[in-house]
Amino acid sequence: MQAGLVALREVTREEFMDLAQSGVRELFDLGHYKVFDGTKGKEQSYFVYEMGTHRCYLIDKDTCYELVTAFYCGGDKPTILTSLNEIASSVK
Repeated sequence: MQAGLVALREVTREEFMDLAQSGVRELFDLGHYKVFDGTKGKEQSYFVYEMGTHRCYLIDKDTCYELVTAFYCGGDKPTILTSLNEIASSVK
């Protein structure tokens, strides 16, 4: 996995619902995180949702790709969880 994965920004529930109004898919969950993608028309967005705090973070496609491939292609779960923690803590 790439070092230093970060969120683009935190999004509110309303922003998430707007960005995913055409549909949402849960890509995976690990620990107290869920990773989603959502569509609005032809635009696709990617999210990390922290279930404990109910905070949602917008991530870019490359970050999402790194997380999903690590999760489904034999990545180390503690390392993936560390990356998710880093993403959540990257937004102040």
